Amino acid sequence: MLKEWPICPRPEQDEALSSWIERIGREYGMSAAALVNSIDPQPGPHSRWPMPPTLQRLYEPHFVDRLVRLSRLSPPACTALWRPMTGWELRDPRFRAYCPLCCLEDIRAGRTPYGRQCWLQSWCTVCSVHRYPLVAHKLRASSGYEATWSADEFLQDLQYLTANRYRYLKVRNESQIRCVMLGCLLEIERAIADALAGIPPNRLSWGNLTAQEFLTVIDDVTTWSLTHFEPVFAWSGAEDLTVVEEQEGYGIVGRGRRQGGPADHTPNGNRSLREVTQPRVRGAALWAAHALMASCHGDASDRLSGPIPQERQIARIRRSARASQEWLADRQERWPTAYRRQCWIDVRQLQSETAASHVGIDTNC
Repeated sequence: MLKEWPICPRPEQDEALSSWIERIGREYGMSAAALVNSIDPQPGPHSRWPMPPTLQRLYEPHFVDRLVRLSRLSPPACTALWRPMTGWELRDPRFRAYCPLCCLEDIRAGRTPYGRQCWLQSWCTVCSVHRYPLVAHKLRASSGYEATWSADEFLQDLQYLTANRYRYLKVRNESQIRCVMLGCLLEIERAIADALAGIPPNRLSWGNLTAQEFLTVIDDVTTWSLTHFEPVFAWSGAEDLTVVEEQEGYGIVGRGRRQGGPADHTPNGNRSLREVTQPRVRGAALWAAHALMASCHGDASDRLSGPIPQERQIARIRRSARASQEWLADRQERWPTAYRRQCWIDVRQLQSETAASHVGIDTNC
């Protein structure tokens, strides 16, 4: 028979399930992985040193039933914690990114900082409340994944994200590109959130697409830009940032490590937003998607592009690997025909033109 926990913090209205489990674990000096394993032990080699829980396990009916009884959750609280999944959740459900301003407000209100549900959506890289980019979670070596929270730490994060923090690194006359980046990310993330709610995107900005069609194109384009198709160590297309983008976009867009081919990714060789926990890298993918899809986009001065999406597509796709172009061309075939003709170049035709131009080069020159 389960014995109810004597101490159990109540979940906040918009709190992520994994964040609430972490807060319960702190009350008993346990990591979230250990707490989950104590709620619903699983036999096997990880029973003594449990692995971090997967999102699927946190939604298993047996686990949910035991957790609800132990914590004495009310039905409204259960509904708020276990909301229907969107399909865009991060594969790693741990509390890995946060907005420093939101967490500072938690401390000032006398509560422990907690993870918001939207921060675990793979498309979310900017706080919609404060318009600040999310910061990567600082892991604690002793537990493997809980964070140590302090107001000083959050203030340091805010100081780092301040536009004048690294003034001497910046390229002259590029002070506005940072605001442009934030605006583009907020625009595309708002459009994704609306599409997940069934609201189609603005036709003038994104073309004539239904909500589901828009999500399909976004998923394909961001996966294409994050996946490494080269057989050598290099950055993915999204992480191949220009000097201005890298310097002006610090904290907003960024790079992970150089990749070395499909072996670095998921079993099918692709890397989507869902597999990337670092918000800056996901921001780089969404920044690239905005450049390729949005009717109005302001690129950095050292990014060779153009005023219309097709010119930006040519500039970015032409410099990608042939395998990358083949993958995107295959994906294009499942997009609406009218949308492709109106808003996109024909990637296969671009390949043919590029190959023909290479054939015509006189190598003896």
